[in-house]
Amino acid sequence: MKISVLIPSLASNGVTRGWILAQLLGRHYDVEMIGRMKQGETVFPWFANYSYTVVRENSLPKAIHEMERHITGDVVLAYCVAMTSFGAGLLAKYRRRLPLVLDMPEWEVHDHYRWKTRTSRALMIARNLIGPGWSNGHSFKYRYVLDHLTHLADERLVCCDFLKERYGGVWLPQGTDTNRFDPSRFDKQAMRRKWGLPEDATLLIFGGNPQPNKGLEETVAALHALEDKVKARLVIVGRDTSHRYTKKIMDLGRDKAICLGAQPFEVMPELLATADIAPMPQTPEPKSRGYIPAKIYEAMAMALPVIASDLCDTPKILDGCGYIARAGDSRAVQATIEHVLTHPDEAREMGRRARQRVIDRYSWEVMDGILFDAIESVVERRRTPAGSRPLAGNLREMSR
Repeated sequence: MKISVLIPSLASNGVTRGWILAQLLGRHYDVEMIGRMKQGETVFPWFANYSYTVVRENSLPKAIHEMERHITGDVVLAYCVAMTSFGAGLLAKYRRRLPLVLDMPEWEVHDHYRWKTRTSRALMIARNLIGPGWSNGHSFKYRYVLDHLTHLADERLVCCDFLKERYGGVWLPQGTDTNRFDPSRFDKQAMRRKWGLPEDATLLIFGGNPQPNKGLEETVAALHALEDKVKARLVIVGRDTSHRYTKKIMDLGRDKAICLGAQPFEVMPELLATADIAPMPQTPEPKSRGYIPAKIYEAMAMALPVIASDLCDTPKILDGCGYIARAGDSRAVQATIEHVLTHPDEAREMGRRARQRVIDRYSWEVMDGILFDAIESVVERRRTPAGSRPLAGNLREMSR
């Protein structure tokens, strides 16, 4: 059997989750990854070295039809609620009767919840549905409409409790490969020498897209406050200083911040191996209600103590094996970072527990079993008329 994984844009970091799902599916099935890129775009740097079927098309209607036309699989897995993934998957379902699985790694229609009242949200929705933006396949107008069609998928994969309660479906964590992300594979000091990082400092690592809501300013402030107590540095991986906010953090950090720019995904384990702590606090916003950053699991797998916020499922994930700071409370974030920096033995024990938590609950092996069962269940339901399904299948349906 062959699975077609549809990725709405190969130029964005959304390719990460699609790539992971393709690797897991490839253990059991033939897999093709199909993704759109506009003229002049390139594949997101971390995943540029992998094989994709590229639909290079600027026109959104043509891109949707080309995505659907390139599908050669028996089952379609659409990554996220977007026109060039879920929209193309719906075309394939109704034109060719292909089973469709929708992967929902975050809450795609969080935008209008920034407005507090029903009236203001309704006005925002109306303005967006009527206004411009029809050429953008991931605009709010399309996400809002497609969000009301998610029930048409044969199965939905969701990454957190909030999405499970809202959409039903099968919980599939944003987990990681604990064999690749394994600190025992690396010599910390050797990796620091390789990357030109200080060997005598406590290193805090941030991997991803630096943004104002991700606690980097609080992290830098904590390092400055502890200058006389702890020699510590913040290492930023993901953007270079041509990115405005990254440059701001480097300017604020001065000698406390180091920027390594964008790096391929395959070197992330060794970069994490150079670190001692992974700070990932966030400010509260509607998107945070249905979003778990994959980098949390990667840092945990590398036995790093993680500092994160009390948002979505994060307190449950880090219960007893990490540190939680109140979201949006810069003083709490700074105090937590200071505590971790000044209690290194406790921090190392938290990291050890974090790795075991990932192995037990959020590893690729755990994901593999969940994903395989979901695909097989969809295929079996398509083969078997509803009235003649076996008891186990009916019980599984009733339990959703």
